[in-house]
Amino acid sequence: MKKTITLLTASLAIASSSFAQTDTGHSFKSVRGHEVLPQEKEWALGISASGFLGYIGNLMNGSSSNPGFGFNSANTPTPFALGTLNVGGVALSGKYMKTATLAYRVRFMANVGSNTYRNNVLKSLTTPDPLKPVYVEDNMTMSARFVLLGAGFEKRRGNGRLQGFYGAEAIVGTSGSKTTYKYGNSFSTDFPAPVATYDFNSGADSVQSFRKNESTSGTSFLFGARGFGGVEYFFAPKISLGGEIGYTLGFSTNGKASEVGEFWDPVGSKKNTIKTTNYDNSGLRSIGAGLDNINAGINIHFYF
Repeated sequence: MKKTITLLTASLAIASSSFAQTDTGHSFKSVRGHEVLPQEKEWALGISASGFLGYIGNLMNGSSSNPGFGFNSANTPTPFALGTLNVGGVALSGKYMKTATLAYRVRFMANVGSNTYRNNVLKSLTTPDPLKPVYVEDNMTMSARFVLLGAGFEKRRGNGRLQGFYGAEAIVGTSGSKTTYKYGNSFSTDFPAPVATYDFNSGADSVQSFRKNESTSGTSFLFGARGFGGVEYFFAPKISLGGEIGYTLGFSTNGKASEVGEFWDPVGSKKNTIKTTNYDNSGLRSIGAGLDNINAGINIHFYF
């Protein structure tokens, strides 16, 4: 028993000494002599929350609700949601330490993706056989993009492993979406109103003399400024975990939404298309300010 207690005491002493460190201001070293905190002229790479622009991202897509901020893990980002231009995801970040307490930083986030929905409909036949139905495929492809860039500076405070920081950054961004449709049944003299899908969610179809083949949301642009503050903990030399919140002021402009439809022209005996523009949305401008709704606010950075 006495031997066990002795071994346990020695183990605890060794473990404690491995985490021992010397504090000499911003030259903060581990027991092995390694600098723990970032130093002048060093660089950093990291991953962080796309939610650093959560509030202003919702301003771009017209969201009227911006819930309060919260810290979540950066390795479980909110999925990219087509059609809503969800700002979830992971942002890449970089820093340059001008001094031990002043850093220039940039952050970049891009969500790009597409979904395709398919639906089978009856082929338009002159004399269809109900016992041997023939199907063709309609499909709808939705694609969207959301790109944001932030650049600014941060000031640091603290002499230990736990560092506080604050600063400001400028924000620019762009977003847009497009939906295209393809149909298995074509227009013709015999079928000026072929069977086509009108609701891809339910798979409902009907005979249609006019149908959409393309729609776009128009391109939106964002400009903004953000002040922020947060904490960063160096759990190992030059490796940190941190989180931040900010207050953002942003301005966005929305492009003109448009739609292209197709129909059968009996006079010219051919398929024609027509494009319509949503002028109600033309030149729409939005401005807003508020606290970030940080959806994935835990960051990890590596300094070298």
